[in-house]
Amino acid sequence: MNLHQLRIFCAVVEEGSFRQAAGKLFLSQPSVSQHVASLEKDHSIRLFERRGRTISLTPEGRALYVLASDLLRQADQIPARFRDMQALRSGRLATGVSPFAGYYILPPALAVFRIAFPSVSVSVSSGNTTEILSDLRSAEVELVILGRNFPSSREPDLTYRILGEDPLVLVAAPGHPWARRGQASLAETSGETLIRFAGDCPLGTYVDEFLLRNRIRFGGQVETDEIEMAKHLALRGIGVAITSSISVRKELASGELAPVVLDGMEELSWEIQCVYSSTRGLSYAGWEMVKRLEEQCRSLLR
Repeated sequence: MNLHQLRIFCAVVEEGSFRQAAGKLFLSQPSVSQHVASLEKDHSIRLFERRGRTISLTPEGRALYVLASDLLRQADQIPARFRDMQALRSGRLATGVSPFAGYYILPPALAVFRIAFPSVSVSVSSGNTTEILSDLRSAEVELVILGRNFPSSREPDLTYRILGEDPLVLVAAPGHPWARRGQASLAETSGETLIRFAGDCPLGTYVDEFLLRNRIRFGGQVETDEIEMAKHLALRGIGVAITSSISVRKELASGELAPVVLDGMEELSWEIQCVYSSTRGLSYAGWEMVKRLEEQCRSLLR
């Protein structure tokens, strides 16, 4: 059995006759019949039921067709895969990032990627979740990096790969009473300002659902649609924020912000994800970038 024989067999199945398969493959009909007969003889099976000029697959023939068509599809992809590998020397990778991923996830991963593949041209576009997923669907970008936490099954045309789970943390400026104690009660939230994520920031929806579920109400709020802005507002003591631990990692380590345990607050985290088209998949450059992103997230979340 070889790929040539399998290709002939699949052509007979798809064309519905030996004669039409021969025409499609630019072979003689006796040659097509001989190759199919060799397959049957070599494996002691019958692939077709023959009734005059009409043929139909046997159970063995149906099983072989499923396996053979998949094998041929993969074999046909080999030249493109080799071209992708060559493109790592001089290709292009277009990425889309949310502001969060653009600040904290992509830059260090891209620095490592560029050392390994200096000739690959990389473009980075930033936008909210709706914008960058739209760019992905229209093939303007190949790979999207973002943070979010709701089922991806709503979007079967896209494939989501989890890079890591980023714990959420309640933070306050060092001079804040909650920061000095390191904790706060639910009764105290009504007298405090929350820096709330609004607009198309996925973290905002997730935090809002958590607050509603636990009947936690803050006295006031300051809204922003960017995680980086929320951090700077918290640094200024404008309010407290429930935000990504990655985004405040350095400030927590330096003491510029302090973590606060809210009594009864469940452990929260959101997913850092990369997204690509389910139909187009990823190029080799895309997969190499995903590897660097995974390494970066492991480093940040240790």
